Amino acid sequence: MSRSQTIGNQTSSFRSQRPQHDAETTTTRMMGVHVSGLPETNKIDRLEKFMMGSSAPHRRSKISKQGFDVVFHLHYCRWYNGNETTGEGVYTFEESGTQTELGDFTELMNGQRIDKKHSPIRACVAPICFNCHFPLDCEDTPRHLLKGNLEKASTLDSNVCEMCLPSPIHCCCCDSILPDEDNQSGYGRSTRDIHACRSCWNDIDIQKKWRYSEQNKNINDTSSSYVEELHLSDEAIEREKALMGGVPPKPCPDITPFSESFRIKDLIDPESRDYWPFGMNAQQYLEHKELMKFNNPMEETPDESWREIDVTEEVLTKYNQDLHTACERFNYSTEDRGKLPAEIVAADCKYRLVENCHGFTCDSRVCQAVFQHYSETDGGAFGALVATGIPIFTTRPGDILGNPREAGYGQERCIACVSKVLPCSLPSESFTGYTNSVKVSRFTTDRKL
Repeated sequence: MSRSQTIGNQTSSFRSQRPQHDAETTTTRMMGVHVSGLPETNKIDRLEKFMMGSSAPHRRSKISKQGFDVVFHLHYCRWYNGNETTGEGVYTFEESGTQTELGDFTELMNGQRIDKKHSPIRACVAPICFNCHFPLDCEDTPRHLLKGNLEKASTLDSNVCEMCLPSPIHCCCCDSILPDEDNQSGYGRSTRDIHACRSCWNDIDIQKKWRYSEQNKNINDTSSSYVEELHLSDEAIEREKALMGGVPPKPCPDITPFSESFRIKDLIDPESRDYWPFGMNAQQYLEHKELMKFNNPMEETPDESWREIDVTEEVLTKYNQDLHTACERFNYSTEDRGKLPAEIVAADCKYRLVENCHGFTCDSRVCQAVFQHYSETDGGAFGALVATGIPIFTTRPGDILGNPREAGYGQERCIACVSKVLPCSLPSESFTGYTNSVKVSRFTTDRKL
């Protein structure tokens, strides 16, 4: 969904069209009468025409005979499948309305109905954007609108919203104005975020001064309230720690707190995972983040033996042929697993088939080497589109359809590797078995997979 829009007498160049207000008779901001309780419909033109026509709610009352020269601006949302009204809109006066006129029109509209099927209209005077006629979030916005669809006023012109006239983005450290190409945070132009210039983005000492500036030093929580769930099983976590030498790695010299966090504003949010605890300098914060990663690794590191395989065109061709042959042998397809057993009890342990789309990869040296080769050459397409659909067996004891921690620790073998171990003719009696009183196809072998 895109930002809500308005229709009505709207101009594309608001600077030259702004009305000149009389300081003695009008408000300092551009004000309008915000109305809510309108129908939510995709018949935008029809509703807008009705709210300006002779049957409009404000034309039914006797009071309306005094004549209010108003224009209605209907708000609507742009969805992927069409537009739909938000149930709100704004009336503005053709010529700047005085506070008295605005108040009289609000009183006239309050409690009116579109028809008997709809709730009474609620109206109030509110500051609005001169260009798009959306209510602004400022000090004189009515309280009940604060949870609604408001726009922040631009710092260049308080009568225009941020969407219509974006405010200049200032560096949070040196206060310089950032050109578009120097927006290091990379999250779009919005004054709701915090941004830094290229120089300050790379300066760890300047970032420490920013953290303990007058504006931020009162955020003095010594730890974040964010509770992070463990990603891997306990056994997998201990294995990853051992692979890193049992101690957290040192932070990279070119990393700064700004580049380490998802957004700069998260550094001063005590509820964020990226919070910069009070009392830490920049280097201590980076070491703190490395310790967090050390204690809660995101993924399992495959055995390094795959690096011994030289992935050539011949290796890739044979890999694809083995997969194709194995699927044909078991009559396997994405719709039917054919003769492929649900469980294989091997000499080393029991393997279970992962039938759904999964995130596992085969741990054999050749298969892992092929996976790593594609990861480096195709931007992850093979891992996302192919590897997730390769039939695979796992020794993980837990919920293999859950997350990695729920699945537990184990190893995987793909259908091609399994096919090389199973005999050419599978005896039917090997497929008899029960798991939790449910009959499953099972094959038992004294060989290792």
